[in-house]
Formats: sequence, C-alpha cells, structure tokens
Amino acid sequence: MTDQAEIYVILTPAGVLHAFSQTDPSEQQLALQAMLAPEQTMTANAWRERYSEVWLDMFVEEGWVETIEKPILAPHVQLDNFLRYVSASLSGNRRVAIGSDEGFCLARMGFSQQEADTLAVAAADFYDFMQRQQQRGWGVHGQAVSFFSSVDMLMPTTSLVFLWINGAGYFLIIEDEPLINNRAFVELVWGIKATGEQFELRATLAE
Repeated sequence: MTDQAEIYVILTPAGVLHAFSQTDPSEQQLALQAMLAPEQTMTANAWRERYSEVWLDMFVEEGWVETIEKPILAPHVQLDNFLRYVSASLSGNRRVAIGSDEGFCLARMGFSQQEADTLAVAAADFYDFMQRQQQRGWGVHGQAVSFFSSVDMLMPTTSLVFLWINGAGYFLIIEDEPLINNRAFVELVWGIKATGEQFELRATLAE
C-alpha cells in the first residue's frame, strides 16, 4: 500500500461482519475493530504502527478494508434517531430494529413497539438455539439467518444479523430485503461501538 499519511482506512460491510462475528474475537478481528475508532477514521500509517502492514495488505485483499482519501467522523447519535437516517439504506421497506442479546429492543424504525419487542426476544432465542446446536456438534457458524414466507425463497420476510460489539451482543432485525452491503451498515455498527467507548471513557474519568 502507498505510505501516505493522508490515506485513511475504514471497514467494508464484509469487514464489519467478519470483525464483529465472535464473542471472543481473534487478534486480527480486534485489529479490524480498531479501525472504527471513537472519533474518526484512522490513517493507514497510524493503524500500521499499532498493528501490521502485512495484515493491512491482507485485509484489503480480502475485501474487509478499503482506503479513503478524506477522514470520516464517527457517528454519535441515539440509535432511534440514527435508524431514521439509515433505515432506507438497510431495509427494502424501511423496517429495522436493534435487539440486545438479552432480548430487549434497543431501537426501532417502522415496527410497532410490540412487533419490535417480539422480534428482539425471537432473535435472542434463536441465537441461543444456534449456540446450543454448536455445542452438540452441529457445524453451524452463520452470523445471520433469514426467514421466508414463500416456498420459492426469493425474498426473505425477516433477517437477523448477529454482532458482538464492545463485548455485548446486538441483533440487527431487518424486514423485507436486507440491504447491508453499504456504508450505512458500517456507520450503524460504528455508532454503536463509538458511543459505547465514549460512555466507558466518561465513566472512567468520573471515578
């Protein structure tokens, strides 16, 4: 890669899915997560100094990282407000919710509160089901699942994307066509990560 301080690095949607897929992330996954810094995108030089130029080249080749010429500020907004901004970029009918691994609805757009609560509980239950099956030897390692109402299986009615951010589980619930191959998905995960890290920093400074 070109050694220029003006070049910045950011995760691609595929990079986000890979980096935040495990409850116990590897060193490489943690290095990828670090690219979504609390304030703004990191320069390629700054990231290489902390980690590895070989890794950076590999991550770009894998399609997990892209380089950009201008920095992007980390989003710091409430989840409900942010979903209003990105829902059209994530769902074919603008119905998106975020659930916690404990089964609570954290934010919603387009769903009623009852619908969002029901789906958040279902997502947590389904994740627990997959974890139990893995322990029993079923080789399921998927990070997302889609449900279909038609036997032709051309378009899912609901999709669940499982992510682990700052040590906590989050479920992205998308109605209709899931549209996560875009920057809006990256910024949503970045907003969750950055907001959590800022909160932890403020709590530490207040002690």
